[in-house]
Amino acid sequence: MSLDGTSRSPLTSMAPSDAVCPPAWGVACPARPIHDFLLDFNTRKSPGAEGRMTHVPLHREAGTGDFYLRNSCNVSRMQPITALSVTLSAAGGPDVLRVEEHPLPAPGPGQVRITTEAAGVAFNDITTRSGLNPGRLPRVLGFDAVGHVDAVGPGVDDLAIGQRVGALVGTGGYATHVLAPQGRVAPLPEGPDPAVLDALMLNYLTAWQMFQRVARPRPGQSVLVLGAAGGVGSALCQIAAHAGVTVHGTSSPARRDQVEALGATWVPDAAAVPAPVAATFDPVGGPSLALSRRATVRTGVVVSYGFSFAAGSGHSRTGALLRTAAAVARAKLTPGPRLALHTVEGAVDRDTAVFRADIATLTELLAQGAIAPKVSTLRLRDAAEAHRRLENREVTGKLVLLP
Repeated sequence: MSLDGTSRSPLTSMAPSDAVCPPAWGVACPARPIHDFLLDFNTRKSPGAEGRMTHVPLHREAGTGDFYLRNSCNVSRMQPITALSVTLSAAGGPDVLRVEEHPLPAPGPGQVRITTEAAGVAFNDITTRSGLNPGRLPRVLGFDAVGHVDAVGPGVDDLAIGQRVGALVGTGGYATHVLAPQGRVAPLPEGPDPAVLDALMLNYLTAWQMFQRVARPRPGQSVLVLGAAGGVGSALCQIAAHAGVTVHGTSSPARRDQVEALGATWVPDAAAVPAPVAATFDPVGGPSLALSRRATVRTGVVVSYGFSFAAGSGHSRTGALLRTAAAVARAKLTPGPRLALHTVEGAVDRDTAVFRADIATLTELLAQGAIAPKVSTLRLRDAAEAHRRLENREVTGKLVLLP
């Protein structure tokens, strides 16, 4: 009896490279407790096609597996009966992350299950792992993912099984399979690299919304991007340059060349901007916001979208949010540029149609070459190393985990 309650009897053993045509329909179950491969059947049932298997691209080199018959029933796609995830069971350094196997999750009402092709790593994952963000443990990190729908729950009628999608899962992205509310799932094209598409889902979406829907600078104006070599910062630089807006970007001196390669003028900090800008994008929060306001014209806007200062100060996410909220309150009482807080979750949950339209626009810009996300990849099992690199500021652009 399998984990999902169906009985399976082994028919044969095979390696993924073998041309095997067993006379039955079924599911693939790895011999080892890892998902080395997925296989498809030809379901057209043309003469002589019954039971014929075709291979799909492997995530990595696979070992020998067993083929199982599911209650003698026809199955259109062979599915694993378990999933893998990178689990956080206790706060600490990168080494607290563990790869674990668990039953394949079933989608509930309004949910979509996605077989993951790529999962993004974000700085918020670092602060959560370090214990600065409240939340129950154990948990699976990962805010965004790209893959194909393999199951839908009751009430989901606008997404199809087999469709490529991107999702803002909130938590749970570091896994071979993820669940997401249908309102946080957007269709994606089949052609592009999934790691590049994943960069659109969080980093470029955040940048696009802040630039086009909050700040709205005009061509010929200038903006300041703090952390310009980072995931959202690099996206802002490209989006602003495409819109005809001049960009000043901060980073460490070691990453100056990376910032300038994005089309921005490098500055060491907000105080070094040669003239006040129309908008400043600040992922630091807290005490940084006062400096950002000084770099911005009185009629402009400072967009705050993160609390990275908390990682080095020992503040919890709640404490960082309170300090940032206090800065926003002070800004309302003093003359100068307005201060706006932006969270991508809030924007997406307010209007799914706008979220999907923004993703569609970004995929069009990608196809046109107007934006070119810089991504680096590691395997899911190397999530701890991904955290080390991000924590040490060794990543330019988006860091993505592949199954």
